[in-house]
Amino acid sequence: MVNLRVVRLVIIGVSAILVVNLSRSIWDLWRRRDIVAERQEVLRRLEIEHQRLKDELTYSESPLFIEQEARNRLGLGKEGESVVILPKSQITNSNDQTNEEKKENFPNWKQWWRLFF
Repeated sequence: MVNLRVVRLVIIGVSAILVVNLSRSIWDLWRRRDIVAERQEVLRRLEIEHQRLKDELTYSESPLFIEQEARNRLGLGKEGESVVILPKSQITNSNDQTNEEKKENFPNWKQWWRLFF
């Protein structure tokens, strides 16, 4: 009778330990699955960035890009062309607001009201 109780207690103890270890393993696997999904997303974004950088490198090695940089940054021109450099005071930007638009600084809701009515 004593042996039967001891055997039952041992079986219950071993079963409890197995259940705890199994549930811990399942929990670790569940967390790692989330980590793998996150890393796959990071990898996907990095591959897109890598492709964009490769395209940019290809473009920067093209003759068109080299010519544009020589014209814009170095002020060079093709043979037979003359380069004109204007002072910044004479350059006007078409995107600049006029003096009247700069003076009028209405709240956002009023600008929307004027737009629609």
